[in-house]
Amino acid sequence: MAAVALAAALVAVAPAVGLADTAPEEMDATGRVVAALEESPVLVDPSFSGALPEDLAQEWGDRIEESGVPLRVLAVPLIEGGDWNGDPGVMAAAVHDRIGGDGHYLVLDGGRLSGHDLTAEGGEAAGSAFYGAATVSREMDYDAPAADQVERAVEVALSEDPEGIYSAAEDQRERGFLDWYYSLGWGWATVSVLLPWIVAALALGGLGAGVYYWRRPRRVPSLPQHAAFDNADRARRDDLSDRAGRELVELGERLSGAVPLAGEDDALGALQEALDAHAAARRIHDALPAEPELVDVAGVLVLLDMAEDHLERATRPAARRRSAPLRSHCYANPLHGTDTKVTRWREFGGSRHVSVPLCGPCARAVRDRRRPTVLAARHDGREVPYFEVPAEESVWAATGFGALRGDLVARVLRGDHAGRER
Repeated sequence: MAAVALAAALVAVAPAVGLADTAPEEMDATGRVVAALEESPVLVDPSFSGALPEDLAQEWGDRIEESGVPLRVLAVPLIEGGDWNGDPGVMAAAVHDRIGGDGHYLVLDGGRLSGHDLTAEGGEAAGSAFYGAATVSREMDYDAPAADQVERAVEVALSEDPEGIYSAAEDQRERGFLDWYYSLGWGWATVSVLLPWIVAALALGGLGAGVYYWRRPRRVPSLPQHAAFDNADRARRDDLSDRAGRELVELGERLSGAVPLAGEDDALGALQEALDAHAAARRIHDALPAEPELVDVAGVLVLLDMAEDHLERATRPAARRRSAPLRSHCYANPLHGTDTKVTRWREFGGSRHVSVPLCGPCARAVRDRRRPTVLAARHDGREVPYFEVPAEESVWAATGFGALRGDLVARVLRGDHAGRER
């Protein structure tokens, strides 16, 4: 069997075999992963032990070593704008590029498995990883426990005939469809009339997907492409930082000339809240280094939006002021804006949940048990979702940029942000 490498990038909460503890922090993210794999064939980032318990990770490691197959299991966070730009294919390619040889990578990102079979020459085609992921997609629901999905994927990937197992699962799924169709009471006569059309549609759909996604050789992303992602991220951050600076000045000028409606105490209060939010935004902005973190730039923009809302309330009639609540930013990524709806977000691999404002795309991802596009922050030398940073170390995590608590402005003004660990 060809060399198999399994990468499971999960969305969950809790600790196991620590990525950060296995290699020096001065290494880049890919270097730390590769160094950790030299110690053990199974690597689980501390964020994901709730979904992949340590005893299971140890069991998989023992099975891999006993098999003699160079199978590697990775559970590493993937975040847009962070390491590997949140792309499981880029992560698999980067690790594979350092290790070399042929490899098969299974990536579990937000509850959805995908397979990446890479060759020593840099190509990609269907193989053990694809059939492992595809079998899981045929046999299990998207919200099946992550450990069960990885267990089955490993079993198929290490089997003597991964393609045969996948084909059997596909046949079973098609038989289940026909059984369901017949159970509707339409009779075999109707089935016999429509069956050729059903089979043709399934065959064309499967063939198209197979040709485009599974059978088409693809070049593995190379390291220069990683630099391209870095450059794009830096340009976006710089653009947002420039925008924050311009809006800070422009809003300050409007606030200095703002006149609240006479005789209305709540209008005066709204204007004071606008001034406080603007002062908090200025405090963060003035403390930004030459190359600021995107999470801090986002904080400035969120505070400016809050100031805008309060200013608008201060200069509108009382009836309209009371009927227009303050806007809520997307909890997953406040840069997605304020067109949000409170959505129940259940922990991946667990039973806890939280109700938070999410934008449309993030809400759909959560409902489909996929990882939304979250805002990244650097913590202990790693890129993590900003809300996974300990609350005592990040005013953004503690308040969800105002989505969890209403005291974001007060916390910034009293210096909570300045005292956090970087």
